[in-house]
Amino acid sequence: MPESIAAIPPLSAAVRAYGAGGAASVGDFGAMVGDAARASLATLRTAEVTAARGVAGMADVQEVVQAAANAELTVQTMTQLRDKVVGAYMDVLRMAV
Repeated sequence: MPESIAAIPPLSAAVRAYGAGGAASVGDFGAMVGDAARASLATLRTAEVTAARGVAGMADVQEVVQAAANAELTVQTMTQLRDKVVGAYMDVLRMAV
């Protein structure tokens, strides 16, 4: 099962961070988020390059579709993570001190 999760670029950093089974410290969480953001950006850039190659006729249609699907999955994952972070922040703001 970890192999199938590791295939999803935004989650692969999480699998690496927690794969050892140890608890992550605050610094590790920041590094994990940074790695996930960099991996997501790399996935989107790869999809752009592949789409440009497809328009130029230098890439197979299947390759272009796969890159677009990876980019779509990455954007959906990052959007949901952003929504969860904003929701958690709003919950903290509503807490009584």
